[in-house]
Amino acid sequence: MDEGLASRGAQSEGDFQQAIDRFTEAITLNRNDHVLFSNRSYAYAKMGRFTEALEDAKRCQELKPDWSKAYYRLGVAQLGLGQFEEAIVAFAEGLAADPKQAPMLNGLTETMLKSPFRANFQPKLERFEGFKLDKSPFIIASVVGQELQSANRLEASMKVLEAAREIGTDSLKLEASLMQALGRVHWALGNREKALEYMERDLKINESLQDSVGQCRALDNLGVAFFSMGRYKDAIQRHSAQCNLAYALQEPLNIINALTHLGNAFEKTGDHVQAIRTYKESLKFAKEQGSNELIFQAYVNLGNAFISSGEVEKAMTIHHHHLTFAKETKDKREEAEAYALLGHACFIKSNFEQSIMFYQQLLTVAVHTSDMKLKSRAYAGMGQANRSMGNLFHAQSCHEQQLKLCKDTGDELGQIDSLTQLGHIHKSSGKLSAAMQHYNESLELAQKVKNREAEGMAYANLGGCYVSLGNFREAVVFYQKELAISREVGNMKSQSSTLGHIGMAYLALENMDLAMQHLQKSLELAQQVQEKDVECQALGNLGQYYTTSRGYEEAVPYLEKALRLAQELKDHTIESKVCHSLGVCHEALGNYQQAIQYYQHDFLVAKETQDREGMTKACEKLIRANNEVGDREQADVYQKKLLNIAEEIQNTSGKCSFWNQVAEDLLHSGDYDRAIEFYQNLLKEAKKEQHQSFEGLAYCGLGNAYLARGDYEHALSYHQRDLQVRKVAGDLMGESNAYANMGAAQNSLGSHQQAVDCYERSLAMAKQLNNPTLITKAYGCLGIVLRNMKNFHKALTNHKLQLQTALQLKESLVEQANAYANLGDSYEAVGDYLQSAHNHEQHLVLSRKIQNVAMEMRALSSLGRAHRGLGNLTTAKSFFEEQLKMALSQGDEYIEAECYADVGGIHMLLGEYHNALEAYTRQLQLARSLEDVFSEALAACGLGEVHARLGNSREALDYHKLDLQICSSKSLPEGEARAYGNIADTYESIGEYKLAVASREKQIHTADMIDDSFTKALAFTGLGKIYIKLGDHHHALTILKQALALVGEQNASNTDQQTQAEIEVEAKIRFFLGQAHYYLDHFDHALSSLQKALPLFEHMRQNVGSYDHGTKHTLELHAVLFQTLVNTLVRLNKVEEALEIAELERNRAITDALVERGVGRQSLKDCGLMKQYVPQSSWIQDAINSIQCPVLYFAIALNHVFVWLIHPHSGIVQFQRLDMMDFGIPSSDASSVFSENSSSYTQPLTDTVSSLRETLGVEHRRQSLKSLNSAMSDDLDSGEDPEVTSLNSSYSRVESVGMNHKGPRPLNLQPVHELYDLLIRPLECALPQPKAPGKVAGQLIVVPDKDLYLVPFGLLKGEGMTEHLYERFHLQFYPSLQSLVPRSPKHSMTPNSQSFTSLSGLPVSEPQDRFLGPLSPATSPTIPSRAHPSPFSHLIVGNPAVPISAVECEWQPLTGAEKEVHLISDLLVTKPLIGKAASKEKVVQKMTDALSIHFATNISWSTSNIVLAPSRDAPGSHGDDERGVGEGSSSGRRGEADGAINSMPDPGEYLLSVGEILSMKIPAKLVVLSGCHRREVARLTSKSLMCMVQALLASGVECVLVPLWPATFQASRLMMNAFYSSLAIGSKTSRALSYAMQVVHNNGKYSHPSNWAGYFLIGRDVVLMDRGKDLAKSVRCILQSPLDYLIAALKTLQAMIVSALKHLTQLQNGTVEPKYTARQSIESKIGTVHGWEELLSCTGFHFISQLKKEVPATILFPEHDDSGLLRKCQKHLEALLGLPSPCLKALASLSKNPSIARCLLATLRGARARVESPDNSSSVVQVDIEREAWDTAGCLEFFRRLQFEAVPSTLSAQWVTLSAQVGKVDTKVLHFASTSIITVFGPEELMEPAPRKAQQMKTSGTL
Repeated sequence: MDEGLASRGAQSEGDFQQAIDRFTEAITLNRNDHVLFSNRSYAYAKMGRFTEALEDAKRCQELKPDWSKAYYRLGVAQLGLGQFEEAIVAFAEGLAADPKQAPMLNGLTETMLKSPFRANFQPKLERFEGFKLDKSPFIIASVVGQELQSANRLEASMKVLEAAREIGTDSLKLEASLMQALGRVHWALGNREKALEYMERDLKINESLQDSVGQCRALDNLGVAFFSMGRYKDAIQRHSAQCNLAYALQEPLNIINALTHLGNAFEKTGDHVQAIRTYKESLKFAKEQGSNELIFQAYVNLGNAFISSGEVEKAMTIHHHHLTFAKETKDKREEAEAYALLGHACFIKSNFEQSIMFYQQLLTVAVHTSDMKLKSRAYAGMGQANRSMGNLFHAQSCHEQQLKLCKDTGDELGQIDSLTQLGHIHKSSGKLSAAMQHYNESLELAQKVKNREAEGMAYANLGGCYVSLGNFREAVVFYQKELAISREVGNMKSQSSTLGHIGMAYLALENMDLAMQHLQKSLELAQQVQEKDVECQALGNLGQYYTTSRGYEEAVPYLEKALRLAQELKDHTIESKVCHSLGVCHEALGNYQQAIQYYQHDFLVAKETQDREGMTKACEKLIRANNEVGDREQADVYQKKLLNIAEEIQNTSGKCSFWNQVAEDLLHSGDYDRAIEFYQNLLKEAKKEQHQSFEGLAYCGLGNAYLARGDYEHALSYHQRDLQVRKVAGDLMGESNAYANMGAAQNSLGSHQQAVDCYERSLAMAKQLNNPTLITKAYGCLGIVLRNMKNFHKALTNHKLQLQTALQLKESLVEQANAYANLGDSYEAVGDYLQSAHNHEQHLVLSRKIQNVAMEMRALSSLGRAHRGLGNLTTAKSFFEEQLKMALSQGDEYIEAECYADVGGIHMLLGEYHNALEAYTRQLQLARSLEDVFSEALAACGLGEVHARLGNSREALDYHKLDLQICSSKSLPEGEARAYGNIADTYESIGEYKLAVASREKQIHTADMIDDSFTKALAFTGLGKIYIKLGDHHHALTILKQALALVGEQNASNTDQQTQAEIEVEAKIRFFLGQAHYYLDHFDHALSSLQKALPLFEHMRQNVGSYDHGTKHTLELHAVLFQTLVNTLVRLNKVEEALEIAELERNRAITDALVERGVGRQSLKDCGLMKQYVPQSSWIQDAINSIQCPVLYFAIALNHVFVWLIHPHSGIVQFQRLDMMDFGIPSSDASSVFSENSSSYTQPLTDTVSSLRETLGVEHRRQSLKSLNSAMSDDLDSGEDPEVTSLNSSYSRVESVGMNHKGPRPLNLQPVHELYDLLIRPLECALPQPKAPGKVAGQLIVVPDKDLYLVPFGLLKGEGMTEHLYERFHLQFYPSLQSLVPRSPKHSMTPNSQSFTSLSGLPVSEPQDRFLGPLSPATSPTIPSRAHPSPFSHLIVGNPAVPISAVECEWQPLTGAEKEVHLISDLLVTKPLIGKAASKEKVVQKMTDALSIHFATNISWSTSNIVLAPSRDAPGSHGDDERGVGEGSSSGRRGEADGAINSMPDPGEYLLSVGEILSMKIPAKLVVLSGCHRREVARLTSKSLMCMVQALLASGVECVLVPLWPATFQASRLMMNAFYSSLAIGSKTSRALSYAMQVVHNNGKYSHPSNWAGYFLIGRDVVLMDRGKDLAKSVRCILQSPLDYLIAALKTLQAMIVSALKHLTQLQNGTVEPKYTARQSIESKIGTVHGWEELLSCTGFHFISQLKKEVPATILFPEHDDSGLLRKCQKHLEALLGLPSPCLKALASLSKNPSIARCLLATLRGARARVESPDNSSSVVQVDIEREAWDTAGCLEFFRRLQFEAVPSTLSAQWVTLSAQVGKVDTKVLHFASTSIITVFGPEELMEPAPRKAQQMKTSGTL
């Protein structure tokens, strides 16, 4: 405020610059003081700095909108800048704010006098001065506003007048004048409602003043306004009142004015009677006044009113009076007007000759008066009359004269009219190009003269031309332009008509929705404006819509209403069309007699109006309808009339149009012979008169007719003649169509290349014409022909372009549907079924939208094929069945037969063989009844294949031989080749190899005859395979090389140009070549063939979503290919390459297994499992280097085990090739590679692993589910305490059930030793060794293969060894080397991006009672529960309520698992989901936000499903007895599901499948599948285990703990308790599992290996409990202590941490035992500081309470630092102790405000960066901090101790600048300060977000 006073002082002394400076400083301190801005604006203005003055004035106005001085400052600045209008508005609005401000009024008048408006304003101002009115703010503002209005400155005028209104006046007269002015200006601005409001107020004021004259004026304004808005009833009301007042005032002129306006309004409402009465009254007053002008106007109005009412004779009488009066008064102009009106009246009566006579008289008057405009008008009228008579030549001559006269006189509107009429004439004669030229010229002129209505009419005419051309898309574009103009000018009648045009265009485009939308709107507008002619047309359009869409019953009411209106209007044209449509509707509905009546009515009306086209159509319909009712005589009568019509037509164009129309109708109706006859007549007439356009139409029609008849040679000949005619005529569009038609004929003739040439020429011309419709069709046809040529990729490109162009035709849904269909078919041809399905889905949607049944059936069939290719067989079946239903309803047996073929094929793929037999049998029956031999052969083929799959080899042979017989008898060589191949396959399957060879040779011979190289290659491949089975490998090589030569060596690496079938054949050939070479020990050749086969198999797998039976069988060879390739590479001593192939093989096996379980390939692609990658040695080594531990990699291939031991940075240190036969494992027969089931060939360890599992008592053979459940549930019925029940005895009982042994038996470790000798001992010497006896040697990663996943590696040990493998290593398993690669950030996410809060449950207020016991094998740690829940969601699921029917089928309730989940829930401080609460819906919802997940549920390993409870609303579930979350009983009756679900819900409602898991994003670090699940009848396989695990890992889970066999509830509970307890103290998962195994192993009651050895930890070795946030919380608690105690505590804790790190190093070297210290010694050093126990607990220290008096409380040092917090804590404590002591106290205050953490950290980092910057040459460093952070208690002291002070001038700003001398700042202390912020508030990514966004700090100029 002091600054403001000082500045005003300077201002008063005239020092404006000083004032500005002072005001600026004051504004810096208070930016919301409007007075400061006002004063500075004044100072700026005084200095002539008007731009700055204007800115301050605007700011002042924003701060104080109601302060008049703000407007004054604004006006002064704007005046200074020459912005006169703005200044005037500002001064006026200032006056409105305070009318008493004289400077404001002076500013307004001064501005007006300086402005361009001075000339008109100054005289008025001088008059006002004489009356002393120049000081009246209201009068001056009103006058200024009206001056601006006169100058057309409407916006400014409106604002000034509104200001005058706010100023106000006591004079009602002046107020009324102002209201009138406001009404006019708002009307001019388009603010119609506002304008009406002011006009009404004007009227009310005049009413209150009883000023009749004023009322008349106001009523006239209102009436005219309402009339302009189309509110005719309101207009009538106002003009009636005006008329009454005018009568009362006895003012004749006012009366005439009112009556004229009133008559106009009546005309618009269709009240012609009242209009005529009013105009008569007006005529009477006009005569009384003796005003000739008014009399003539009254005659014109009255005559037009009679015309509108349909009383043409009366109108002519009036026009004759008009003519007589004109002659009497010798007024030639009015005489001419009367002749024109009489000509128009005769024209309306269709008395065209009389009309021409009157227009000739008009021309005579025009000649005598030399009036060129009248001449033009006369020629226009004569032209229209002649055109209506069909005298187009004379009409054209008249309008050409009209055009010339208009050009001479410069009459641009007349030119527009004449051009339009000439366009109409050319359009009528079929010369559309000439018509469009004239319409475009009229459009250009209309745009030039800015006549919007004429412009709209031109657009409408152009749209009509495009309709005639069939280019409805372009028509819509032009109609929409017309519609926009109609809306702009407010012409609702035109809007209705145009909406109708658009709707009919959309109807032609089959876009039914848009058509209906526009047609309904058209009718609504027509009814709103009450225009009967427009309403009639709208009704007729809607009737046509329903007729077109076959809604005949809906169409009839609309058409009947239209007919009534047409008759009322005497509009014979519409009447004829409507009668015709009504006849069509009744004919379609079967009402032939009514149809005939309407057609007869149509004929009579058309005959009366001489409409030959209408007569022709009516005759055609009458002929057809009479034939339908059997009245041949009447049909012949109309046939003769039809011919007579043709004879009566005199002009060539009309006659040609007649023949063309009849021929087109016949062609569309399928009467090809009669169509050809009429086209011949058309051709004859066109040639006779040399009419090229119709000659081309004749040739085109003849070509189409012959094409439809199947006479392709004649069709091609006629289309070629059509092309010649079009070329001569220069008709590019005709040429394009001719080439397209020729292409269709060539394609039908099989001349595909010639067809391509034709379509390419058609496309080029379509592009030249820029016609999207033709372009779209050309692309589509090109694609189809190229697909017929098997050039699938080019076809695909063209169909993509077709769709791209079709989508531009937004309203052409038919073109879009065709484009989607073609593109889908092309994608199917190249094997991309996903894209095919996507496109056919769009195809189906559009076909249904346009209600095209044929298109819809095609789309359904295509979708079925696409989903069949994708493997979605059930979906495919639904599409095929839906198509079949439609075919049955349509009664089309040909399509029905095709449908049965598709349905049979899909049933066969689904294994529904009996349904397949029924479908193919039905197809066979239909084919025979239709005599369709092709379909009959295919049905026989299908039946043969089904019987082959059923094992009915003889029946299969019979049907394949029937297929052969049909094809041979009908000369179908392609079918013969197919049949021979199927016969050969059948013989081969039953071991009849010689017969198979004979059939293959016949197949080769047949393929050779038809030059089918593909089938020949296929036959050679089959023959080569048979010779390999016969052991004749040399002969097989010869045959297979011939096959390879046929498929083409050049395609070996180029799959882009091959079809899927070609790729499959080549893959098989190269595979069998590799096998033949391998068995002949030609390893180099084998390697070459197999390597070339590999990418082909991979291509099939990636691109063929699912396969038919043959392809699927081919892909079963893929695994054998990999294994053969691995063996071959090893034989060639290429060990690294063998490793790469083995890695490829296991990744492929995982995806295959998931696909077998119903997971779609797209889902696999989405989650990355289908991602193409090539493992390389360097890549593999980098992955292993990243994990810093050795990897043991296994691969099983062809009876061998291959083992690679890979060390970080050293690579492969050892490799072993182990022959299983050397270890007593029986070998598989190599020939099994060709068996239907090659699992024995690829899984040779199955029996060996099963033997080990049987030894452990965990494998069952042929065991009934009932006996197994009984045995397993004995744990609950024995009456023993579950905690002490012996697991040895439990598993003995299980074993006795399965193996019929009684009582426990000693454990036989021989299988354990044998597997150790096979898998581990060969690499023993190269494995890491422990640094001390009894110590763990570190982590070992194992990558198992196939059945090795079922080997309990942790149990393995050699004979004579004392330690199991789990005791020597922390074992971690990975599914592949690829999974070693670190994940991208999107997968390694943590829920809510927060760390886990204190899991030990140690509230700071009571530390001594909340610590873990020591970790030792004998005791497991326990973690007490806490009162507050974790912010992290841990998902614990136990014993879901299993449906009773599911219980009876497979799964039993797991009531004993509830104790386990309660125990784990207590450890993790969360609530479990038990019973019905464990519904699938709830579990899935929580899985996506869980840190860890534990499933103690049934698991279906056979289908890889997790068994949960059905959702609450699922069928069969009950909500009334549901237990809450975490509740439940630990007991239950055997065989009864918890929660008793009474009916069977759908399995999908309670089974969580791997497919669903893959579709989720699960951020969990760990998922545990508990061992407490029940055993199911189907055994656990490596494939089922890996499917489950891989799905979890791919969905985002980092680590999975999975059991190899089920355990008892007690053993599982003990194992899980130890595992989670170890995790809770920060152990990695591998360490926690080793610890858990050790705990159970060393427990005497549960020491049997079946209790602890069956767990696999697969995935990353993670730390579950990240306690970084707990650590920060403990530090914040410590900081609250007194400074002396604080420093002592920090030093003590630092010493503890350093000592612990040294101890860990010694432990790793094996030189020390566990370390501990007395708790009392630490407490004595730390004193009363709180939080230190939590800090030590977070870093791995364990607190042991005093158990006995002689055993004091101790602190056990950590034995590992898996979480890394120990080392982090050392750095944090070092940073805190490195800070100045006052900084610690400041930190204590800052720690209470976590929201500023990020800001503090950013500021400190910025300061350090500036200090250390090499570019910093200044002695001062500055950095900014947010004001909010700076104001926090402790912040100032914290930075001051770091040598930073705030710059005073920034203390009031949003950002405070801190400054420091560079020499005084210690960068090390700055580093400690940054680290301390992280220490106090936790890791940066977990800090709380700041309330305001502070993305970037401002940089200082000192940098």
